[in-house]
Amino acid sequence: MPELSPLTTSRTGLAGYLLDQGLVSKPVLDAALAEQRVTGEPVGAILVRNGFLARIDLHRAEAAEDFADSIPEAAGATAIPVELLERYSIIVSQETATELQLSTLVDEVVVRAAVEPYCPGKTVRFVSFVPDQFEPFLDTITREQRGLTSRKDIDQLLLTAIGQGASDIHIVPRPVSCSVLFRLLGVRRLMYDVPLDLYQTIVAQIKDRASMDLAERRLPQDGRFEVKLQGRSVDLRVATVPSIDGEIVVIRILDAEQVAPVLDRLGLSGVETWRDAVNLQNGLCLVCGPTGSGKTTTLNATLREMDRLGKAIYSIEDPVEYRVSYTGQVNVNSAIKLDFAQTVRAFMRADPDVIVLGEIRDEETAKIAVRAADTGHIVLATLHTGSVTGAIDRLRNLGISPFDLRNQLRVVMVQTLLRTICPSCLGAGCTACHDLGYGARTAASECAVFRDGAEVAAAAKGQRSWPSLFDDAVAKYRSGLTTAAELRRVFGSAADAAIGTVSALASRKGRA
Repeated sequence: MPELSPLTTSRTGLAGYLLDQGLVSKPVLDAALAEQRVTGEPVGAILVRNGFLARIDLHRAEAAEDFADSIPEAAGATAIPVELLERYSIIVSQETATELQLSTLVDEVVVRAAVEPYCPGKTVRFVSFVPDQFEPFLDTITREQRGLTSRKDIDQLLLTAIGQGASDIHIVPRPVSCSVLFRLLGVRRLMYDVPLDLYQTIVAQIKDRASMDLAERRLPQDGRFEVKLQGRSVDLRVATVPSIDGEIVVIRILDAEQVAPVLDRLGLSGVETWRDAVNLQNGLCLVCGPTGSGKTTTLNATLREMDRLGKAIYSIEDPVEYRVSYTGQVNVNSAIKLDFAQTVRAFMRADPDVIVLGEIRDEETAKIAVRAADTGHIVLATLHTGSVTGAIDRLRNLGISPFDLRNQLRVVMVQTLLRTICPSCLGAGCTACHDLGYGARTAASECAVFRDGAEVAAAAKGQRSWPSLFDDAVAKYRSGLTTAAELRRVFGSAADAAIGTVSALASRKGRA
C-alpha cells in the first residue's frame, strides 16, 4: 500500500494559476493532485474529467500562461474544406462556439485569413503542430465531408455527430435506401442517405459494439458502448425499434462536456432562487418538464456545484446518463428488482446529505422521497409536469398528503428548451451553425420557492406569484434571443397572440 501523506497544494504552474484565478477551490485541487499521484495524468485533464473545470476554461488557462501540459489532439470534424486543410497543412485541434484552435506549417497570418470565412466570429488560436497527426486527420476529415462510403465509416459517423454537438443519431431504413439523421438542438436533420447493404453493415456493427443480439430483429433491444474523442470517453446508448422496413436504430450521445454543466450557463431565469433552495438543510426540490427539456442537465449542473467532497451525495437513475465524480450513482436494475424505492432505503442507511432521484414515477417512490426529506436530507428529483401547480397536483395524485407537501416542498423548477439565434449569421444560416440559423439552446423556465406551508397551499389553489414559463419564453423572444418560428415550434398556436403583441409594439416603436 502506498504511503499516505498530508495533501498539500502547490501554487506553481497550471495548478497554482487555476487556484489563483478562482477557477477551482483548494479542496478540489488537493483531490485532483491526490488522483494525479495515482494515475500520473495531467492535473488539468483530471479536473475536466471529474467535472470541476470546463475544458474550454482549461484551454484558456493554458493559453494565458503557456501552461499546456498535453499534446494537442486532432478534432474529428470541421467546416473548413479538406482542400484548404491539405493546401495549408492545417490540423484542427479544438472548436467551440467562440474559438478555433489549429496548427499549421504555413505562415499563421496567411492561414488565419484563409480559415476565417469558415469560422465567422470565432477567435483563431494556434497551437503546436504534430506532424504524425496530419495524414490521419486529413483522412478523417475527407471521409467526414464526403459522406458514408465504406464499412469503416461507422466510426466517422459517430465522431461527426459528436463533433457537431448532436444529441441523437437516427438510422431509419426505407424501402430502397436508409436515412441517417442527427438531432441538432432538439430538431432532427437529414445528413446522409445510404444504400441498404451499407445500412445492414452499420446496424450489425452498432449492435455488436453495444452487446446486443445480432440475430434478433423482431423485438426492441437496448445496449450501450463508448468511444474515445480527444482524450475523453463519450457514452452511447443504443435502442432498436423493429419496423416494416427493418430495424430503426437510435443512438443517444451522452457527452458530459457538451451539456454545459454550469447552472449560470443554462439560461434559467430562476437560477438564484433554485440555488438558494437546494442549499437548505432539508426538503424536496423538483425539476419538471417534458422529455428532452433539460431536466437531467439541470440536476447534473446542480450536483457539480455542490460540495461533493464535504457532502455525501447519492443518486438513483434509470439509467445513469452523466457520471459525476465523488457521488454515489446507482443504475436501476429491474432484472434483480433494484428499483428507486429500494435504493433510496439503502441510501438512508449510508449517511447521506443529498439524495437524487432521477424521476419520481410512482406512489412508493414519491412517499419515500418525502420521507427522506422529512428526516433531514435535501432530496432532488425530476417530475414530468409542465407547471408548478401541475407538479403539486401530480404529487397529491401520487398519494402525498397536503400536510407533507406544505412541510417538505421547498422549490419547483419547470423548464423547456428554446433554440437561440446563431450569433455569427443572426439567423441567416452559416457554416458555424450548419445552416440551421440557430447556434445553441437556452432554457425557458419558471421557478417557485416556498418559504412556508401557506405558500404551498396558495400555489396548490392556482395562485401564482412568479413569472410563468411561457412569460419567460416570450421575454427571451422579445429580447432577440430566439425567433417567432421557434416560439411557435415549442408552444404551438398559443404563441401567436404573444408574437402579434411583440410585433405590434415593435411597429409602434419604429413609427415613433
